[in-house]
Amino acid sequence: MAYSQKPTELEWVISFRNNHIIFECSKGCNYSYLSFDSYRKVVLNENTMVNLEKNPEEKEESNFLVQYSKIGNEIFLQGIKGVGWKNITLTKDLKSKYYINQAGEIRTKTL
Repeated sequence: MAYSQKPTELEWVISFRNNHIIFECSKGCNYSYLSFDSYRKVVLNENTMVNLEKNPEEKEESNFLVQYSKIGNEIFLQGIKGVGWKNITLTKDLKSKYYINQAGEIRTKTL
């Protein structure tokens, strides 16, 4: 389910601490660490979180857009723009880290 545009370079390490989700970005972002309540539904880009309803211009200006949401122990990442995948589903596991790149390749490391 690849997009027609060229995917941006992106590398995230996703982990969990209590009720927070942590995104550590080593490529493609202007942040290295982002943590927020895991029950929030947010859209992420290379700068941090964006509100596309209040700032629709962010859709064109962003290198990538990924919507994060969580239901129960399931984590959903929806690729909106700039990534080579549409949907990724992860299971919340406090003892694992997920490594994800722009192509949607996922590696899991047990802590």
